[in-house]
Amino acid sequence: MPGRLFLAVILPFVALCAVGLWLTRPGSPPPVSRAPSPAPAKPLSASPPPRSPPDRPPPPAVALPAPSPQALPVSIPEAEPEILASEGTVDREALRGAIQQVVPLMRQCFEDTQGRYRGPQSVTLKFTLAGDGAVGRFQGGEVVETTLQDPMLQACFVDSLLDVQFPPPRRGGKVTVAYPFRFEPAPEAGR
Repeated sequence: MPGRLFLAVILPFVALCAVGLWLTRPGSPPPVSRAPSPAPAKPLSASPPPRSPPDRPPPPAVALPAPSPQALPVSIPEAEPEILASEGTVDREALRGAIQQVVPLMRQCFEDTQGRYRGPQSVTLKFTLAGDGAVGRFQGGEVVETTLQDPMLQACFVDSLLDVQFPPPRRGGKVTVAYPFRFEPAPEAGR
C-alpha cells in the first residue's frame, strides 16, 4: 500500500511542482555591457537655468460636496385611515392612536434624508391587520403612493410599522388599511 501511495500522490505532486518551477523560471540574464563613459563635466553656474512651465494644463479642481444642511423639524399631521378591505371591523380612533406611536420613527426616517427632499412630501402606506387575540398583528405593509422616490426611505417607513401595537379587528378576520403620512417641514425660526 505505501508504494501505491507514492505512485498515486507523491509522484504527481512532485511532477506538478517541477512543471510549475519550469514555467516560472527567470529568463536568461541580459548580457553585461559596458556603461557609456561619462560626458565631460559642465562648469557650475551661479544660478540654475529657469524652468519652463509644464505643457500640461493644471488638474481640474475637485468639487467638495456641500455640507448637508441641518435637518429642520418636521411635523406630521394626523390623518384619517382609509379601510380598503375588511373581514372584521376596527375602531378608527384606536387605529389612529396606534399609528401615532410610530410617528417619531417615521419622522426620523424622513429627517435622515430631508436634505434631498425639499418642501412638503407625502407617503401612503397600505397594510393589513389580522386579529390575533388581544392585539392586532401587522401583515404585508407596502408603499402605495409617494412623492419620495427612495427605496431605502420607503423601506424605513414600512419597517417602522412593525413596532406598532395595533388594535385587533373586532369579530376576528383581517382589515386592510391605507394611511397617508404628510411631512411638512416646520418654518425656520426667525423668518
